[in-house]
Amino acid sequence: MSDVAWRLSAVTLIAAVIGMANTSCIFSKQSGSGSLQSGFSVPATATVVLSQIPDGAGADGVMAGSGEIVKSSLGAELLRRGFRVLNSGSGDLQELIAEAKSKGAAFALVARITIWEDNATSWSMKRDEAGITRQLFYDAVTGELRGSAERSAHGVRHPNQCAPWLAQTGVASLLGEMVPESGPPC
Repeated sequence: MSDVAWRLSAVTLIAAVIGMANTSCIFSKQSGSGSLQSGFSVPATATVVLSQIPDGAGADGVMAGSGEIVKSSLGAELLRRGFRVLNSGSGDLQELIAEAKSKGAAFALVARITIWEDNATSWSMKRDEAGITRQLFYDAVTGELRGSAERSAHGVRHPNQCAPWLAQTGVASLLGEMVPESGPPC
């Protein structure tokens, strides 16, 4: 094999490996934690007021629409579990608790995006990242914090694709359930 052909084969092989690494999830990982106040259990049919979620950001700036994607995913997960969800236009805790009280809701849920980074390109080798935290579950009557959670994923194909998974695992850990150790399926 000529020197030029060998170099061309080596470059092609390296490009293929980089391309596969950036388009698959074999390098994805997740982390996070959550807890529910000791001795407290959440009624499965409770009404929850869900906060407005500001758009997340990364090194490239604010990722427009990411807050609505996460809010929609959290709402869908709560509905799937039998909760009644009321969407709020506020992200302020005191306003949310007052709104929950006025609407007869049992809880207010506040969430924030910690990172929303769309890094991956075929050449950068940087991982995408997505994370939500401060999923704070407040009792509308007492204003007490009943549970909290945070969840993040690294190496995702695009943060938007992980929003449903982040919502599912975030709500599970918020409610004190076990969350699988494996990374996100995205």
